[in-house]
Amino acid sequence: MTFLGGDVLQWAYSLALLVLGFALVLLEIFVIPGFNIFGVVGFLTAVAGVGYAYTHMGGLAAGVVAGLGLIGTAVLVRLMIKVRAWDRLVHRGGMTREQGYDSVKPGREDLLGQTGEALTTLRPAGRAQFGERVVDVVSEGGYIERGSAVEVLKVAGNRVVVHPVGAEN
Repeated sequence: MTFLGGDVLQWAYSLALLVLGFALVLLEIFVIPGFNIFGVVGFLTAVAGVGYAYTHMGGLAAGVVAGLGLIGTAVLVRLMIKVRAWDRLVHRGGMTREQGYDSVKPGREDLLGQTGEALTTLRPAGRAQFGERVVDVVSEGGYIERGSAVEVLKVAGNRVVVHPVGAEN
């Protein structure tokens, strides 16, 4: 035979775990984003609240606690959308080239036909200097010794292809 305080206490434990789980997830989203530790622990704590309700009070109580958790999740998502917190989590607009990251560095086409010196041994990739400019290059034929004179054959995006000066194309 259980007394009223025991039943209430079991409900309080399971709901406290659920609320603590929500609080940890919110802490992860708004205060300490990026590590995912609080989010994962919060999710597991909320699941533990449902599990506690199931093991101590049965399936009906677990269903009630899980339902409260779903309702709480829906309310939190709606609240996040309303206070524009969702906009910090979800990118809605498109991204132009000016806003985004472009891995191709513009302005290498002027290297075409220039001669320079291999700063490293090209096997087939390495670095070469053209005037004051040091560039990552790839040799066309293969191995080129350090200090050799090289000429730029083609430029395609970030790829600068060179061959030894005097070699046939």
